[in-house]
Amino acid sequence: MSFAHLSSYFMLGSLLLFAVALRVRRRRLSEVAPAIGLTMLVLLVLTAVFDNVMIGSGLFDYNNQTLLGIRVGLAPLEDFSYPFCAALVVPALWLLAGGPVSGSGRDA
Repeated sequence: MSFAHLSSYFMLGSLLLFAVALRVRRRRLSEVAPAIGLTMLVLLVLTAVFDNVMIGSGLFDYNNQTLLGIRVGLAPLEDFSYPFCAALVVPALWLLAGGPVSGSGRDA
């Protein structure tokens, strides 16, 4: 199994969990999309910077046979699935745990 296949399963699971959390807490995507989008952007940029530094310094590398071959600098595209998942799973778990959503006025 390639990293792309494994990553796609986690990304689909993250999307499903996020959709369930929105449904359970009766939130619209438009209420949380700006925060999720900004979080995802920051995490993707940080991943691009730090993965390139770590790979460039020789801390680790990947077996090219399990990768798609698309890279952002030295970082394989598959590495960017982790921040994508984190930007969806963390808020989903927060919503499912009953955490307040600021700005909505519903939990105040």
